[in-house]
Amino acid sequence: MAAEARYFDPSHGRSRRNSIELLAALTSRDLRLRYQGSVFGWLWTLARPLALGAVLSFALGTVLAAGIADYPVFLLCGLFPWFWFQGGVQTASTSFVGNGGLLKKVVFPRAVLPLSEVLAHTLQFLLAMPVLFVFLLAYGYRPEPAWLIGIPLLFAVQLLLIAGIGLFVASVTVVLRDIEHITEVLLGLLFYATPILYNVDRIPEGYRWIVWVNPLASIAEGWRRVLLAGDLPDERFLVAGGLSLVAFALGWTVFRALEHRFADLV
Repeated sequence: MAAEARYFDPSHGRSRRNSIELLAALTSRDLRLRYQGSVFGWLWTLARPLALGAVLSFALGTVLAAGIADYPVFLLCGLFPWFWFQGGVQTASTSFVGNGGLLKKVVFPRAVLPLSEVLAHTLQFLLAMPVLFVFLLAYGYRPEPAWLIGIPLLFAVQLLLIAGIGLFVASVTVVLRDIEHITEVLLGLLFYATPILYNVDRIPEGYRWIVWVNPLASIAEGWRRVLLAGDLPDERFLVAGGLSLVAFALGWTVFRALEHRFADLV
């Protein structure tokens, strides 16, 4: 971590500028380590959503006849944002525990550790988006005016949600290591509770409340409304935006409450 040590000048370590520089340095380090020795590098980011999309498109769209038009691209519009969310939360959960030596030896803004993991997956998502646009064009979809507002809006709300949950699970994992495994299980359940494989209209009326309390459900539907229908997200997205703010506020509050204990517990 010698490369980052220059940011830890006691007189400037807490400054906003140095925090941003440290965040950028850690994000760059995470990306380099993730693909170190790899021939294809960041292209592996595309492998999981494309491979899973191909399998599910055949299994659900062809074999089980999901009855959704352009099902392969329908799936990818949900899978790309999902892998961004899953990857950001899962890697952030161990960011404090996995950097125990750094936490014990150096004074720096602790929040940059989980946020750098989130940012690394965010950059991967942005690099993958052109591939999704190619699929959209191949299926006859064209850019719409709603893309100019809808895509940045969806991006900002989902980033806020991932950052908030990432801060929360990373902080609590320091105190209770089981949270890492609980997070993995819950992410698996959330995948099926979120309308990624299916349209939200397929959810029985008695279970529609799940869409309102699960901000990721409205975000997933929002991506499809913007990219496939050329419409802006509906009113459920406003609730998702509010819940994302709550998630970030909760994550930040828990982080600040536990931060002073990190060095002793990791």
